[in-house]
Amino acid sequence: MTVVAMGPAVGALVRDIVHDHLPGRQTRLVVIAMSRDFNPKTTVMVFVDGSPLPLLALKVGDTMGACRSVDAEAAILRALADVDPTMLHHTAPRVLELRHAPLGTALVMSARPGVPMLIDYHRWRHNSRPDRVRRDFAQADRWLRQLVRWNVPPAAPLRWGDGIRARFGSDAVAGGAATATQSIEAELEGPGLGALVHGDFWCGNILQTAGVVSGVVDWEHAMVGGDPVRDRVRFALSYSLSLDRHTHPGSPVHGHAGLQAGRWGAGIGYVMRGQGWYPELVAEFVGDGLEATGRAPDLWRLAMLSGLAEIAVRSDHDGFARQHLELLGELVA
Repeated sequence: MTVVAMGPAVGALVRDIVHDHLPGRQTRLVVIAMSRDFNPKTTVMVFVDGSPLPLLALKVGDTMGACRSVDAEAAILRALADVDPTMLHHTAPRVLELRHAPLGTALVMSARPGVPMLIDYHRWRHNSRPDRVRRDFAQADRWLRQLVRWNVPPAAPLRWGDGIRARFGSDAVAGGAATATQSIEAELEGPGLGALVHGDFWCGNILQTAGVVSGVVDWEHAMVGGDPVRDRVRFALSYSLSLDRHTHPGSPVHGHAGLQAGRWGAGIGYVMRGQGWYPELVAEFVGDGLEATGRAPDLWRLAMLSGLAEIAVRSDHDGFARQHLELLGELVA
């Protein structure tokens, strides 16, 4: 967790909100720098009267793109409250206010307790131990099963192949990846079931307390009526991407036979080969989601490729998007 200073504009807006919601209370603000895209949001945790747990969470956008993201998150959380008043057994934040001001847009939410799963993920050799990794995937599975209990009318399918052409044009890599993605999307067509989809379900957005998921945050990419397998794929891709992060380049990665550190995306390529306990775990995790929506579980590799295309289209960071595009191009070749 990184604590940083707020800019004067954001600071003034946050102080006004805290004063209005908690008049006369002794408060402490912790500003968490977690957003790294080109439309960054400032997330502020508000602690009251010396409590070790935050009471409020504020997300503030001060660019047009960031304000749109904050508005989108408020809308989906309100939609979730209409569908499930328990907010998935109190793991999702509840909207308390959405404030539009000249200085920016601020979303005031109830704070969820817990420590990001990402903290454990980066502990020494955590992701090389089958028991710990299986526990992480089991926690993700249990929470996602709650989310898909709420069937909703399906929305129009998202076409990542078209999105690749719109973003990257028609160079050799983009053209090949777009054509392959369109073919993949045709094979993955489901029976028209819709679900609530978080849209950015990875270890950094999953909070844990006493070994269970106690919170899931950052709902700005969520949608109603989407394909629930997207969340499983997002979790698996992000988990796989950093398997070699703490290994010296050129060295074998402990616990993952056949995986060598150093090349961007090596962990995802290792998974796609489907050999070893970890690729088998990913195949089961994604395959379960496919089977639950009336599709063959052995299409899990196609679902993973579609997930790469989604990140290539949606990432705010051009370099990160391009890396996923090129990896997709290599894997479909």
